Amino acid sequence: MKFNHICRMAAAAVITVATLGMTACSRDYTVGFLYVTSSRGTTSAPDGIINEYQIDYQTGSLTRLSSSGQDSGGRNPVSLVITANQKTVFVINHDDSNIVNFAIGTDGKLYAQTTTTIAGSFPTALALSGDNKYLYVAFAYQPGYTTANPGPGGVEVFNLTTDSTGIVSLGTPVSNGALNYFPVGKTPSGIAVTNNVSNTNVTAVNGSSCTDASCSTYVYVIGQDSTTTNNLLAFKRSIATGAITAIGNTNIPAGNATSTGYPSGILASSIVAGPLGNFLYVTDENGNQVIAYSMSAGGIPTAITSGPFATQSQPDSITIEPRGKFLYVANYNASTVSAYAINQVSGSLSATSGTSSPTPAVGTGPTCVTVENALGIYLYTSNFLDGTVSGLQLDPATGGLVNTRNTPFPASAGPSCAAAIANGTHSTALVQ
Repeated sequence: MKFNHICRMAAAAVITVATLGMTACSRDYTVGFLYVTSSRGTTSAPDGIINEYQIDYQTGSLTRLSSSGQDSGGRNPVSLVITANQKTVFVINHDDSNIVNFAIGTDGKLYAQTTTTIAGSFPTALALSGDNKYLYVAFAYQPGYTTANPGPGGVEVFNLTTDSTGIVSLGTPVSNGALNYFPVGKTPSGIAVTNNVSNTNVTAVNGSSCTDASCSTYVYVIGQDSTTTNNLLAFKRSIATGAITAIGNTNIPAGNATSTGYPSGILASSIVAGPLGNFLYVTDENGNQVIAYSMSAGGIPTAITSGPFATQSQPDSITIEPRGKFLYVANYNASTVSAYAINQVSGSLSATSGTSSPTPAVGTGPTCVTVENALGIYLYTSNFLDGTVSGLQLDPATGGLVNTRNTPFPASAGPSCAAAIANGTHSTALVQ
């Protein structure tokens, strides 16, 4: 998830939905909850807000909770992420340079916990490690730089602590010598943390026996430095400490010099790693394309030769559905979603089939796209320009998309990003 402009069914499928819903959600008709940050405050109430919705298991329709419209804890929230145990939401507020963690109640309601100020200025993106032990936050300016004197950004890595109820809080930042952050390139716009790429199935991705000797995970940051097209930066992640170390062609010079890494197109806007960590995808919003990478030994990203893959105008957000078979891109200027099937061997993309349009229309100016992780069939976009959330249902066999009932759904002004959880004990749809 990341900072965007505001600074992100077949019959068989119907049977599956009904079966899973009645079995796992018999206590009500809510399969999950969706949280949407809205960035536009008012003069008297400048903070952003968070809308809370329940997701209907049969239709994917959204209904606002009575508590919806909570204060985000700062101005201009641009991204959010949910912990693996689905007990905590972390929200970054760009203009106040802080992070707020919210506990998730059994009724889906959010409860603000603590506010943490980051080391640098203007957080733009965040990502959790798969083992749920570290939070990685990219920010625009390192200490000492300002909008009047812009310089490189950084990544702050926070230890995570979990209390007896499962609520996750930020611990102390991971040290980098005398610094409490890790320098990166100018204007970072996205960050991704891979699962353990030393294994080929989800049960071994982040097991308790994973160590730096037996497992390999990586962190990738995209920047928007106009002086280079090599804005994809690659880092090895220590499982033991959470620290990151530049690898391969990634060069992070001291001071205000340009950092370089791997080709990322004209203007990299969002990034996502495959569930098994074997593929990486970056949207290029000025080139109207997705660049796909395979992971060679040592985490070095290698562009897949059959790509890049065309999108519609200004791709601004990207996600992979929980099973790892399909990839979706929200196109800001086109107000559409592009749908692709992922070749499980090569990582290449192809347009999905089974619907009249592989790029269905959504609300105006989509900035973020997400798929709920309960059934893994309902997709949502936050539409910044018209203040709505669009819902689409994906066919788990073909990846094709159709509108959910009653879409679009009202949101507060300037919705910027979205994330979902499963309801209660409902099992999540994970890659197998």
